[in-house]
This record gives sequence, C-alpha cells and structure tokens, in this order.
Amino acid sequence: MLIKKILLNTKRNLSNILSIFNSQKREFSDRCENLTSIPGIGTKNCNNFYDAGYMTPESIISASDEELLTIPGVGISFVKKLRQTLGRV
Repeated sequence: MLIKKILLNTKRNLSNILSIFNSQKREFSDRCENLTSIPGIGTKNCNNFYDAGYMTPESIISASDEELLTIPGVGISFVKKLRQTLGRV
C-alpha cells in the first residue's frame, strides 16, 4: 500500500515536470521558427539573438553591423552574408 502511494505520487510529479518541459519546448520552437527564416540563423544560435533582444527577423535586418557583432556567436561572415542576401553589401 505504501509503495503504491509512493509510485502514484512519483507518477504525478513526473507528469507535472513533463508538462512544464513540453510547454517550454513549444515556446522555444515558436521563437526559433520565426528567427530561422533568416539565412545563417539556425536552431543552435537563435536563442542568442532572442536573448539579445532581437525577437523578429525585421529587428535583425534593421540592426547595424556593430549591433549584430555584439551578439555571441555572430561574426563578420554572418553580417556579410546577411547584407548580401538583402542586397545591401
């Protein structure tokens, strides 16, 4: 009887944890889907842009080269590729 209660409590706790994890995963997925429409931004580094305040493709496109270079993982090659893609070399 005691083991059964422990197992039920454990199952409930795990269910709650998984629910929270799945919610965060969906949030991350939505966020990345938006930003990964820009060439050079993948699922690995989209969080860096989001954390730096660039939450839309438009905000990244309108940022200056200097502003983009302050984002972790962004180098001059990304900036050049972005500007070439947009026709603004």
